[in-house]
Amino acid sequence: MNIIIIGGGIHGITIALRLLQDHVITKEALQIMEPGPYTQQWQQITSNIDMDYLRSPLVHHVHPNPYDLKKFAKTNEYTQAFSGYYQRPQLEMFNDHIQNAIKENDLEDCHVYDKAVALTKENHLWTVTGESGTYQASHIILATGLNHVHHIPDFLSAVSPARYQHIFDYQQPLNKADVVIGGGITACHAVRKLAADRPVTLIMRHDIRCHELDAEPGWLGPKNMKAFNQTQSYVTRREMIKEARHRGSMPMHLKQSLKYLEVKGKVNIIKGDIKKVDDQIITLTDGREISYHRIALATGCGSDLCQDPLFSQLIQTYQLPTASCGFPVVSHNLEWFDQLYVSGPLAELELGPVSRNIIGGRKAAERIAEALKQVPVSSF
Repeated sequence: MNIIIIGGGIHGITIALRLLQDHVITKEALQIMEPGPYTQQWQQITSNIDMDYLRSPLVHHVHPNPYDLKKFAKTNEYTQAFSGYYQRPQLEMFNDHIQNAIKENDLEDCHVYDKAVALTKENHLWTVTGESGTYQASHIILATGLNHVHHIPDFLSAVSPARYQHIFDYQQPLNKADVVIGGGITACHAVRKLAADRPVTLIMRHDIRCHELDAEPGWLGPKNMKAFNQTQSYVTRREMIKEARHRGSMPMHLKQSLKYLEVKGKVNIIKGDIKKVDDQIITLTDGREISYHRIALATGCGSDLCQDPLFSQLIQTYQLPTASCGFPVVSHNLEWFDQLYVSGPLAELELGPVSRNIIGGRKAAERIAEALKQVPVSSF
């Protein structure tokens, strides 16, 4: 058996570490495809918005041992390592912990600096076509996420792309926007950064919603997942996920910092729906107009998997099972097709509302590792 993990972000690293710790596979039989440095997108996006602490608690990280981050913080004597009731980890420390785990496990030896563009299977062997070469493995794990599939609202269809940017477009620094569109934690971080240099307008469709986590803790275990797992309808499961995920929300301490900036006159918070946007004016449905120089979009990921060429090719070539929402129907062990496994958004109809989060990577790693333990270990 040899394995290619497509995606070297947090989920990809989490899965790799679990497979190695559980002796599912040797390092020599593992490849991790990521065109840039590991976790580059994560680090650049969070750096662009000056995130200081994560939203997730201290036991959610890449290492298989849930208390490894706490041990790492103590060993390296980080100051103010964790914050609040949920002990949210400091971002810099969290990233250092990832790099330490990569170094300790020699994961750079597994790094394939290439981007997967197509997948084909023949005679129990997968071939991954990259932009720079081809690679083969008996098993594939898709851990790419959807942050590269940006949700661009329809009201921007007539606007020059030079006048706006999506915050998940990590290669663009967030330094010129004077309007942020969005109502959640990412929008809040972006506003706080931009307001240090200029007055900023935040446009959101609803009042500020406060939730300490983006899904209640009950979704981490049987309290809420029992009913989810017993639900056979994927339409109902999708509805449960939508209801459970606190999209467009932020913790109370971030709301307080936002309101403080509003009082100081550095931020103008506008509640309303956007009717249209041209290259100078944003018009709301109630007739209000806001002039702008550049817009930053904190509008999340797109929901159409076919926007990703690799997913589209896979679905069309092998007629892979999807629910009416377009997302994969997978087994308990997150197998979508023969020897093809998924994590993150692709696994959420099985793992539930936390699937996209850091803890979702841990849960995916557990299930995939259990499945692969049944396969004899050998290398081609």
